[in-house]
Amino acid sequence: MKDETAGKCPFGFGSDDGAAPAGVKAPTQDGDTGYRHMGMATGLSRDKLPELRREPIEPGADGLATGRCLCGKVSFQIKRPVSMVFANHDAPSRRRSGGVAFTVMIRATNTAFSGWGHLVHYAMSERDTSCFCRVCGTPMFVRHVQPAAMDGMISLSAGALDDPDGLHLAADLCADEKPEYYTFEGERREISSADVETMFASR
Repeated sequence: MKDETAGKCPFGFGSDDGAAPAGVKAPTQDGDTGYRHMGMATGLSRDKLPELRREPIEPGADGLATGRCLCGKVSFQIKRPVSMVFANHDAPSRRRSGGVAFTVMIRATNTAFSGWGHLVHYAMSERDTSCFCRVCGTPMFVRHVQPAAMDGMISLSAGALDDPDGLHLAADLCADEKPEYYTFEGERREISSADVETMFASR
């Protein structure tokens, strides 16, 4: 099987990913947008947050990938094309999701959220914060804080997407921590916990 991620960031990010898409207004605390980041965790700068919207985001809005929690209080839009899903086998991911956690990794600034005030932010460690709907409990994403190269990145729950068409399972993360009671068909890149640490530290 050809490894299409060899020599590249396995998460699909290039050197120009830090810039917000043209025409996207940065969220403000109390500026003319009227948006407010409710429940903003201590130390989280607004330039690493999603765009906030007042109205719920409709499925497939603007022809982009969208998603929502079970009760619909929280909805989101991914403002750039995505295709890769990652299977996270580490113990915190399994506890958070109730099984293997399938995620789409994206910069928070490349997303838009409605219902941000309905999110609960739970610090799983000094590195990662789990964010889930306070009404229905749906895990929405993990916000990465450390190492510094990961600050501003989020891992969105792929299961919350409205339409999974066009996505493919790109890699198993922390493959060495996968328990024996499940397995997947097909071949894909397997990245060990040590390799994940090395990649994150070197970015």
